[in-house]
Amino acid sequence: MKILIFRTFPSILDPKSYNSQEVGLARAFVRAGHLCDVAYYGGSGPARQEELEVPGSDRTVTLHWLPGHNFFKNGIFWGHRELLSRYDLIQVTEYDQLESWRLYRFWKGCPVTVYHGPYASEFTRGYNLKCRVFDLLFNSPKKNARVTAFAKSRLAEEFLRGKGFQKVSAVGVGLDPAALAAPYTPEARQEAARQKELTLLYIGVLEERRSIPLLFETLARVRQSRPEARLILVGRGEKEYVESCSARARELGVWDAVEYHEKVPQSQVYQLYNRANFFLLPTRYEIFGMVLLEAMYFGLPALSSWNGGSSVLIRDGVDGFILPEFDPAAYAGKILELAGDPQRQIQMGEAAHQRIQAEFLWDGIAAEMLKQYGPLVKNSES
Repeated sequence: MKILIFRTFPSILDPKSYNSQEVGLARAFVRAGHLCDVAYYGGSGPARQEELEVPGSDRTVTLHWLPGHNFFKNGIFWGHRELLSRYDLIQVTEYDQLESWRLYRFWKGCPVTVYHGPYASEFTRGYNLKCRVFDLLFNSPKKNARVTAFAKSRLAEEFLRGKGFQKVSAVGVGLDPAALAAPYTPEARQEAARQKELTLLYIGVLEERRSIPLLFETLARVRQSRPEARLILVGRGEKEYVESCSARARELGVWDAVEYHEKVPQSQVYQLYNRANFFLLPTRYEIFGMVLLEAMYFGLPALSSWNGGSSVLIRDGVDGFILPEFDPAAYAGKILELAGDPQRQIQMGEAAHQRIQAEFLWDGIAAEMLKQYGPLVKNSES
């Protein structure tokens, strides 16, 4: 099978970044015995190509950088009809991108599927408005019912079903262990669970939707019982917001217990996962959250809100906790519960790692998609 992953969103990415989703999925399709290439938005420059190696295979993935225009965050492409005609199946991103819509609605050369991540929330007002306009002008729920779609979360699946997509399933997002700087080591988790110091970890952008003050409020409550507890905080944010958050931490008397880094090289991030006891992600909106995926891969019990990533990754009480309320007392309670039971902490961390290993590596995601892609292509050829 010849598959083209077409990222229709008009932003220029670095495909060699460690967590490029299109590249990770394309490599998995190739390892499964198929040809798979990726088409990216290339801006106003001429079309060009780039070859990437595939670990575990002697084949490569071809990246096609296509000329296009950014029209209100919609990729408008031209001159790629001949490229599209080379493939047996095209996978596009986001149901509301105009190029995606044009292909899954009108392209007759081969089946077209959708792999979608965003969903509506109070923190996506711009996206909500864009979808309302798109739905008014272009959406056709009855026709969407015929389109095969995959969602990055259960929330995205519900969102697509509300747009008329009926053949949709939540498969999540994958991880490529080969792209990580170090492997998972159970010994590191056991050592962290039994060490005297209790360490909480947050990695991500510092912004309002991530509820950063709640991290400090949780730390303050934990330190009432475990005064040695610390928080490793990694991320950048708008200066005003970061300053207001640090002021809150000082007000609570915990700033001296916060190890803050604006950025940590990717080659060193695994060391933070190995040092920590728990990963915290109290976010009010998350398409997926690769850091949540990584933290669980490295064996960290994760405490998170109900969001895109947690909806498919965390089995509440088994490999982490989903806390519906943004209540620092609830977060602190779960942390202290596990901190007092190192063996259960180790077991939950191992369960988290096994879940990612079994269901959320790119090879597994590709296998789930291929179960539907084979019949789609076969039916289109008959």
